[in-house]
Amino acid sequence: MINFVLATLALLPQESDLADRLKAAYVDAADALVKLQMSSGAWPVIMPDRQVPSVAYTAMTVRALSGAPPALRSKYQANLDKGLEFLLGKANPDGSFGEGDSGTYMKTYATAVALSALSTAPRTERIGDAIRGAQAYLKRNQLTEGPHKGGSGYGDEEPKRNPETGLFEVKRSTTANLSASAAVAEAMKDSGVSLSDDYWPLVTEFVRKCQNNSEVNKDPAFLAALKEKGMSVGDDGSLYYTPVADGAVQKAGTRKVADREFIVGYGSMTYDGIKTYIYAGLRRDSPEVKSALGWIKRNYTLDAHPGFVFNPGTKTHLRGLYYYYLMMARALDACGERPLVAADGRSHDWPVELGEQLLKTMRESKAWQNENPAWYEGDSVLVTGYVLNVLDILLNYVR
Repeated sequence: MINFVLATLALLPQESDLADRLKAAYVDAADALVKLQMSSGAWPVIMPDRQVPSVAYTAMTVRALSGAPPALRSKYQANLDKGLEFLLGKANPDGSFGEGDSGTYMKTYATAVALSALSTAPRTERIGDAIRGAQAYLKRNQLTEGPHKGGSGYGDEEPKRNPETGLFEVKRSTTANLSASAAVAEAMKDSGVSLSDDYWPLVTEFVRKCQNNSEVNKDPAFLAALKEKGMSVGDDGSLYYTPVADGAVQKAGTRKVADREFIVGYGSMTYDGIKTYIYAGLRRDSPEVKSALGWIKRNYTLDAHPGFVFNPGTKTHLRGLYYYYLMMARALDACGERPLVAADGRSHDWPVELGEQLLKTMRESKAWQNENPAWYEGDSVLVTGYVLNVLDILLNYVR
């Protein structure tokens, strides 16, 4: 017992030093990011020839700065207020938010991240109306039938002109993916949607179809589609992008082991699945969460995105790495998994390890950017927004 206490006390100065270094990095990165805020209050996608105001980037940054430690948050309050004002001005009549000048692109995803950001602000009448409108829009666009029942896609398809009427029409997407569905689930949780709402059992039904767990992934239509392609559900507990029996649309492809071919799960989707299950009310000892955590414990790493093939040339193993870090922090925070004891018995104090990793990868520009530009991670505005959101979580643990 004495040795345990001494070991614990020995860690305290080290952790305190890390907290100071993380806060200093936070200020440096946030200072650099607020300099990029446009006069409209938006944070932009920076193109070679222009800057395009983005609802998603603004919402990501607003949520990050809103979650900063109080002393830091007060420093950026004026920037937060401008960002929230921009978001409120982008609400569409149907309650949605969207990208582009028309506000019609990526509407489901943009609405989800905007809803999460708005949920951090005091509930004035105006913000309350925007929150209720966004919730209603996301519920209306949750698929309630078909093979992707319960899920959400990134948004309606690109508006196209009807040659007969001359009007632009939007076709509703009928396919869903776990990334978008998890973003919607997070927004519903952030904005206080009750667990008694019928949204939650539907999204849980969808997430099960994205998991390599034959105990819970039993949707007859999906199993039949897999069988037709000579595939089956795996049993390693991982989660993948979408319940489609086609390796070409899966981010990490498929793998054949012995006589079985299954969809390859990967880190960020597995963490997305874990937190969505938890938000929906499932317990840590449920077969869904337990098997997903089992995969995480066998594949824990910070140097690569597990599930993607290591390739130093193409840097495939770094694909979506910072999104992976964000999902890791949110999922492990949601299920209270500290420390994370890996399958090999090693204990990982993930807030400390992830904090050190982020400090190590911060660039001289006081920002973060992925060496692999896939999933928009070549854009330092987006990636730095991801990291500040991660730091909000880490600083609740590392003190």
